[in-house]
Amino acid sequence: MPRIWRCLSIFLAVLAAFSAYGQSGLQPTKRPISVSDGVTMTRWAGKSESVGGDSGAHIANFSPDGKRFALVLSKGNLEQNTNDFSLLLYQTADALQAPKPEVLLKMSSSSERDAISKIRWLADSDTLVFLGENPGEVSQLYSFQIGNRMLKKLTNQPTAIINYDITRNGRTIAFVAEPPAPKVVDRGQDRSREIVIEGQYLYQIVAGDYSVLEGNKVFWQMAGSSPRAVQVARGYSPDRGPILLSPDGRYLLFSAGLANDRIPLEWAGYRDDWLRQILAARVFDNAASGLEQYLLFDSEIGSTDLLINSPILGGHAVSWSEDARSIFLLSSYLPFDVTDAAERKARSQTKYPVEVNLPSREYRKITKGEVPAKQVQISPIEVVLEQDVNTPAKLYATDPKTHEKVLLLDLNPQFEELQFGRVETIEWEASGAKVIGGLYLPPDYQPGKRYPLVMQTHGFVPAEFSMDGLSEWSSGFAARPLAARGIVVLQTYKFDSQKEYDRIGNDRGLGATLEESFKNFNALAYGGAIDFLDKKGMIDRSRVGIVGFSRTVCFVGYTLTHSRYRFAAASLVDGIDCGYFAELSYPTLAWDFDALNGGAAPFGDGLKLWLKNSPGFNLDKVETPMRLVALGDRSALLLWEWYVGLSLEKKPVDFVLIPDANHRYGKPAECMLKQQGLVDWFTFWLKGEEDPNPAKTQQYARWQKLRKKSIAMSSTRNR
Repeated sequence: MPRIWRCLSIFLAVLAAFSAYGQSGLQPTKRPISVSDGVTMTRWAGKSESVGGDSGAHIANFSPDGKRFALVLSKGNLEQNTNDFSLLLYQTADALQAPKPEVLLKMSSSSERDAISKIRWLADSDTLVFLGENPGEVSQLYSFQIGNRMLKKLTNQPTAIINYDITRNGRTIAFVAEPPAPKVVDRGQDRSREIVIEGQYLYQIVAGDYSVLEGNKVFWQMAGSSPRAVQVARGYSPDRGPILLSPDGRYLLFSAGLANDRIPLEWAGYRDDWLRQILAARVFDNAASGLEQYLLFDSEIGSTDLLINSPILGGHAVSWSEDARSIFLLSSYLPFDVTDAAERKARSQTKYPVEVNLPSREYRKITKGEVPAKQVQISPIEVVLEQDVNTPAKLYATDPKTHEKVLLLDLNPQFEELQFGRVETIEWEASGAKVIGGLYLPPDYQPGKRYPLVMQTHGFVPAEFSMDGLSEWSSGFAARPLAARGIVVLQTYKFDSQKEYDRIGNDRGLGATLEESFKNFNALAYGGAIDFLDKKGMIDRSRVGIVGFSRTVCFVGYTLTHSRYRFAAASLVDGIDCGYFAELSYPTLAWDFDALNGGAAPFGDGLKLWLKNSPGFNLDKVETPMRLVALGDRSALLLWEWYVGLSLEKKPVDFVLIPDANHRYGKPAECMLKQQGLVDWFTFWLKGEEDPNPAKTQQYARWQKLRKKSIAMSSTRNR
């Protein structure tokens, strides 16, 4: 009996504890957010695509008969270092009963590409077509028949397919494939021969690859036949723009990038600022210019010709007529093939809706009302992805008539286990313009307490939930993991209105060019945010860090060398630095560097502007411990000037290269390295904390040496 009473007393004690727990309103213990939580989260894997290649705004991809819809989700797999994708199927009639999805297919990618992408339905409403791959493979075109669960590989290319189109009946396909990997010269070969340098990039030559970069390849194929290579003239490189088969499969329209020597001289007559900058910055004849044209392949006669002799500027708004006799361009410049002076002037300044007739390729100006309206599929339900800056994304099914809404899929139910801090949308002013940013607060945030601050700089999407701060790009962002370590993070910025954006770009008081205006404005915006948060009593302005990524490497570099604001730590990740060395290493981007440094090349009188404006010529002013991150071998050159310059100045600089990493996104292990490096770096400098993980011993030993340099630098400055 005593044993029974002891068991009963224990049971009653446990029951009382649970009762007290429920009455107290306490929540189960939640854990802090880590980098891996973002890397392994489930995401909706992009826009659905309709037949013909037009990206739709809808989340679900409905079958032509409307009875089914498909979705693609992705999830990082740290154990396998893959991104795992799932193709899900729902029955439309059951969607408002919150059914479990049917998993049609799972594929995984060990590359930077999606394992399942660009899904489309064929006219039978039973067959899905998509680009797919598994670990160790390159992406190919597949079909999946739902009725018999048959997966079929439609292509067998030696290189990755990056884009495609298919007719509604599935009988004709066209696709764009990457070129073969360049061959590096064997060091053991006879090296006495002459090698002509004709536009190769410096990183190629350093690697021993002296070939001129090849463009992507286009193929056309009918059912039951082998793919047929579409002949594209030298100087044209098909890219990731639209590739559109005519409804009957005879014609193929695709966009192609132009080499500099393919640009017609008369294009200088167009009054487009971006075009004029590109034309002014041409360096090597066979280098890519950044401009595109439409090419048209006629399978009956095997010819490939220009659609019209004008550039693509302002996006790809193009469609076929149902009878395949016309192509419609929603907004296009017209060629200068007229003699009337007034008409030539109008064409130089205005873009028009255009109809191109086939096979003659004669064109005419039309009104927007003459462009065939896209057929919008009407479904009895709508599928939406709902989220906001504080609410993780979830999929809902909605009845558009009754407005009944049902949760279709919670993408990340495991988030209930995590400690999420609030994200506040804040607004401040810079140069008279209002800008908006997202302020990520620590979970235990206490008003009145001053926190360290990290500024992440590449834009802000107020309607988006993000673990890293911006669209899960991962490369230069780690907002929530940093907030979990007791650091306030500001994701900056978004203009309050398009009007404000245009005003700043056109403000010649801020810079000689639009690009320079924005560079100077960014420095003012970063400083204005610090003052704003300091005035609110939220931050310790002696513990402020900043990170630049991609284009904002230049903006942050300029701020570090030209602003009165001081930063306790900074990181520059995989981007242009507006420096002299990068100008010479990547001359095809010369117009961008020039425009950011006063609009002149760094020679003659232009050198004076560069000496004043370029961060690389002002590294003696840097007083901040710097971490440089290169993603991919070629990217190391972009930050080389900072590394060598700061090293010569005996200043604290850490430079890491992740050899196979992608500029954005990437494999899970790479994303972990990119984001964890940011968290460790800023936690070390802003809070004096180190991760006890033994694997990081060498990292912290390296940084301790940098801290001594920083202390010595501060002592010298304060004398």
